[in-house]
Amino acid sequence: MQELIDRVVAATGLPPDKATKALGIVLNLIQTQGNQNKVKELLDKMPGAAELAAGQGGDGAGKGGGGLLGMLAGGMMGGPLAAVSKLTAAGLSMDQIKALGTTTLDYAKEKAGPQLVKEVAGSIPGLSGYV
Repeated sequence: MQELIDRVVAATGLPPDKATKALGIVLNLIQTQGNQNKVKELLDKMPGAAELAAGQGGDGAGKGGGGLLGMLAGGMMGGPLAAVSKLTAAGLSMDQIKALGTTTLDYAKEKAGPQLVKEVAGSIPGLSGYV
């Protein structure tokens, strides 16, 4: 995962700790919202990804991400919007979020192949258009 974290740092300009946190949020979205069989296959090809997702993504990204807005984003509007809400609460700009997503998808395609990434993204409402 360090290679991907380094790429995220380079692409977003985030410090390593914030890049790690943001990556955990994205991986948690994939882990919790995608087709579980395909997600397991994908994460198995990205050593450390499942642990990062579990350790970083589930806590709402700190202060300011909860309340009614967080509940609405997480419950009624779906996983991708909740992840964006968590990422903005963690201090990322929309440009940084886009760079994070692109970098993560490119890395996943390198490690697991474009077809598997497409299948996983296609199983998450709102993500299929980005692959």
